[in-house]
Amino acid sequence: MTTATQSSAQRRLRVHLGLVGTTTGAVWGAVGLSLVDGVAVRTALSAAPTARTALLMAALLAAIPVGSLLGAPVLDLLSHAVGRRPAALASGVLVAVGAATAAAPRLWTGVAGGLVAGLGIGGYTIVVPKLAHELSERGHRRLVPRVRALAPAGAGTALGIGVSGGALLPGWGAACAWMAPLASALTACALVASLPETPHWYAARGRLDAAHEALKRVHGALEAAVAIDWVVLEAGMQCEQHPLGVDDLRIRQVRRTVLAGLVLELVQALPLGLAAVCLAPWALSAVGGRSWVPLWPALVLAGLWALLAAAGSRRRSERLLYAWVLGGTGVSACAVVLLVLLERLHGVGALVLLIIVAGLLVGGQYVAVVPACTGGIDPMVPPWLLRSQRRAGAVIRPLVQLLAVLGPAVLLLVSTRVAIAVVLTCQLASMLLALLALPRAMDILR
Repeated sequence: MTTATQSSAQRRLRVHLGLVGTTTGAVWGAVGLSLVDGVAVRTALSAAPTARTALLMAALLAAIPVGSLLGAPVLDLLSHAVGRRPAALASGVLVAVGAATAAAPRLWTGVAGGLVAGLGIGGYTIVVPKLAHELSERGHRRLVPRVRALAPAGAGTALGIGVSGGALLPGWGAACAWMAPLASALTACALVASLPETPHWYAARGRLDAAHEALKRVHGALEAAVAIDWVVLEAGMQCEQHPLGVDDLRIRQVRRTVLAGLVLELVQALPLGLAAVCLAPWALSAVGGRSWVPLWPALVLAGLWALLAAAGSRRRSERLLYAWVLGGTGVSACAVVLLVLLERLHGVGALVLLIIVAGLLVGGQYVAVVPACTGGIDPMVPPWLLRSQRRAGAVIRPLVQLLAVLGPAVLLLVSTRVAIAVVLTCQLASMLLALLALPRAMDILR
């Protein structure tokens, strides 16, 4: 199904998927600035925290993963009942509503808005791979890794807009940051509304004429005539699948495949690039000795994240998979070691060090590890486990994110040295996991 030129529907699909990635990153970037902008949360991070302020900080960081856990199964059912396009549209609307809610100047609106936005992100997690697989000829191999690799661009956009807005309108920095995911989510909604429903969804319901018309809109008449047979075959395989149950885990191949998926999610998350996105704004403000994030370091970091996102989205994720995973994990471990130098530096030197560390952590995860795991391993999942693998990933990923984001933040409340030691231990554990378990997981999926 390869065409010489892309149709307008294919171009809109690619832009939509790119916006999904930037929207997800922008939500996390806005959460990071909300940590700095909230007075109670800022007190929790800079002084001896009370139970209430620590709870607020934890709730703000946990809102998105918890929302993702709740939203993924509901929107998965919606995508099967009414179609992939309405489910993707609903996901974008939820993110937009959550961003608008979080922008309101109230103490707990950030938590409520993050929870609602998390519902939409959970929907994107499970619906977007279906769109990429069913509307594009390349599917997981190129498009889904690109979606996840673009998250730093969204985080950098939210950081740049929020810091600039906070400098111009003191006290409104976080609200300005939430405008980034709001705008990108609404744009993504407009684009997905212009796409056809996937031919697989039509074929699964016996509507072959509609499936053929959808293929013509996306790939052209010639390709549609050839592809309709493959669509019918894949739709039939999807209808024969059933959700995994406890009894299914007694089957050795099923059990090993599920465990392999868990290993892959852990390997992707332990470089702690997401934690850097959330905590870098606070670290810049703390080192700069200000109540708000200093402007020039934040803009430099935002630009660096955008460049890293461009690099991660353009590389071929299926090449040198194992080397990329080990290299990204090693780079992240080196970045954590560099934090030891922070106590000896002050002023501009400390800010530059934080920019380097945040760039290495984000680059290690989103340029090296995440595209490698997503683009090189997801296509190995057997067709009879595809739906279950997507559902398991939609559950495992928020849980791992919860650990990766909350862990370093809670440790920072105790001691910076303790946080560095524990995080470095986790990095070494990630390296060992990649060395010992990843080759076996890949062999299981082959």
